[in-house]
Amino acid sequence: MRIRTKIVLTILGITLVPWVLGGGAAFLIAHERAGGGLDWLLAAAGLLAAALISVVGAAMARSITEPILNLTELAKGISKGGMRQSVIVTSKDEVGQLAEAFNTMVFDLWEANDTLEKKVRARTRELAEKSKEAKDSEDAALNIAEDLKEEEERLAAEKANAESLANDLMKFKLALDNVSDQIIITDQEGTVMYVNPVVERATGYAPDEVVGKKSGALWKSPMPAEFYRDLWRIVKEEKRPFTGEMQNRRKNGEVYTAMTTISPVVDRSGKVLFFITVERDITREKEIDVAKDEFISLASHQMRTPITVINWYSEMLREGDAGALTEKQKSYFDEIYAAARKMNDTIKSFIHILRLETGSVAANPVPLDLAAAAKAVIQDTRLAIEKKKLRVVETYEQQLPELSVDEDLFRIILQNLVSNAVKYSPEGGELLVGIATARKGSVVAGKVSTEDSVLISVRDAGIGIAEGDKDRIFAKFFRAENAKLLDPNGNGLGLYMTRFMVDLVNGSVWFDSALGKGTTFYLLLPLAGKRA
Repeated sequence: MRIRTKIVLTILGITLVPWVLGGGAAFLIAHERAGGGLDWLLAAAGLLAAALISVVGAAMARSITEPILNLTELAKGISKGGMRQSVIVTSKDEVGQLAEAFNTMVFDLWEANDTLEKKVRARTRELAEKSKEAKDSEDAALNIAEDLKEEEERLAAEKANAESLANDLMKFKLALDNVSDQIIITDQEGTVMYVNPVVERATGYAPDEVVGKKSGALWKSPMPAEFYRDLWRIVKEEKRPFTGEMQNRRKNGEVYTAMTTISPVVDRSGKVLFFITVERDITREKEIDVAKDEFISLASHQMRTPITVINWYSEMLREGDAGALTEKQKSYFDEIYAAARKMNDTIKSFIHILRLETGSVAANPVPLDLAAAAKAVIQDTRLAIEKKKLRVVETYEQQLPELSVDEDLFRIILQNLVSNAVKYSPEGGELLVGIATARKGSVVAGKVSTEDSVLISVRDAGIGIAEGDKDRIFAKFFRAENAKLLDPNGNGLGLYMTRFMVDLVNGSVWFDSALGKGTTFYLLLPLAGKRA
C-alpha cells in the first residue's frame, strides 16, 4: 500500500512541480506589472512550497527506482554466473521486502548451484576413479595376458628342453650301455644309482643287485683302509678326479685288478652331486705284462753272455789275433761285429725298459758338467758320424752351471737323441748340438720355461717326421714309415725309453720337425734338479 502511495505521490509531484513553478512565476510577473505590494511574499512562499514538493517527489522517485535498478543489474550478474551477490536492503517497504526476497532467492540458487557443483565434482571423481579402475583393470588384463603368453612360451620351451634332455639322456644311456668298460654312477655317499650291463659280465652282479647298495659293500673292499681314505679325500673333499689301479672282488669272491677313474660331478656352488666311475678290468693285461717282463728279463740275461762272447771273438778276429784276414773275410767279421753290437744294444734297451716300467730305476742326481758329458756322447758316436761324413757343430754357452742330474740317465737320453740324428741324417749333412740356459718365463722353442732351466738341443737335416706321425713318435715300438724305409732294423724303443728317462730326471722333451727338412729335439732340465 505504501509503495503504491509513494508511486502516486511521486507521479503527482513530478507532474505538478512544473505547473506550480510556472504558475508562481507567472503570478509574480503579473503582480509586479500591476504594481502590487506586499503580496509578492505570498507568491514567493507558494513558489518555495512548489520547489520543495518537486524535491521531495524526486527523492521519493529515486528511492523507488534505485532498488529496482539494483535488482535489474543483480539479475543480469546472476544470469552471467555471479551467484555470490546480494541486494543491500535499506527499507522495510515493499521494495525492501522485494530485495530480501530476491536475496533469499539468490542464496537458495547459490546453495543449489554449489550443491550441484559438489555433486558434479563428486560424480566426476567417481567417474575418474572408475575410469582409472577400468584402465587399471584393462592394463592388468593385458599384463595377465602377456604373462600367460610368456608362461606359455616358457612352458613350451621347458617342454622342448625336457624332451631334448630326455632324448639326450636316452642316447647317453644307450652309449653307456654299449661301452666296453664298466660305468658306475653313485650318489655323494657311494650308493649305486646306475650301472651298465658290463658290470654284470665283469663282477657277476646283475644291475638290480647293485643299484641302491653301497659300492664298497658289494666289492668287499680288498684294498687297505688307507687307500680308501685317500681316495675319498681326493674325490669328495678335494673334488678332484682319481685315476689309478685298484683291486675289487667279484661276486664269487675272486679278486681282480681294475684301472679306475672316479670323477666327482659338482653343481655351481661346488657341492658334489654324484660320482661317475669308469672301470676297466686289466687283470689279464697285468698277467700278460708280468709274463712278458719275466720273458724279457730271462731272455735278456740269458742272451747277454753269448752276445758278449760273440762281440769279444769277432773283435779279436777283426784285429788279426787268429791270423791275417783278407778284405772279404774282414768285411764279413765287420758285419758279424755290427750285428752283435746291435743285438747287445737291443738287449740293453729291453733291460732298461723293464727296469723303467717296473719302477726299479732310481735317479741318483749328482752335479754334472753338461758340456763335458755332451762331448763324451759325441765322441762315443764318432765312428757312425765319420761313416756318414757328417759335420758336427757344438755350441755350448760359456760358464754353464752344473746341473744336479743322474749322469747315466742323462748320457743315455743324449745318446739316443744324437744316435737318432746321425741315423736319419743324409750323408755329408750337418748335426748341431747346443746347450744354453733358459730363464724362467722365457719362450723356449715355442714353450714357456716355468723355472730357470738348461736347454739341450739336437738338430739334424734328415728325413723329418710326417704330421700324421708326430703324435705317436714317443710311443712304444712305433716307427714312422720313412724311418722304416731308411733303417728296417730299428726296434722303436729309443724315443719311448728317452721319454721315460726324461720324466725320471724331472725334465721335458719335445721336437720340431718338417718332412724332408730335418728335426730338432729339445730337452729342458730345471736347474733346481729333480723334485723330491
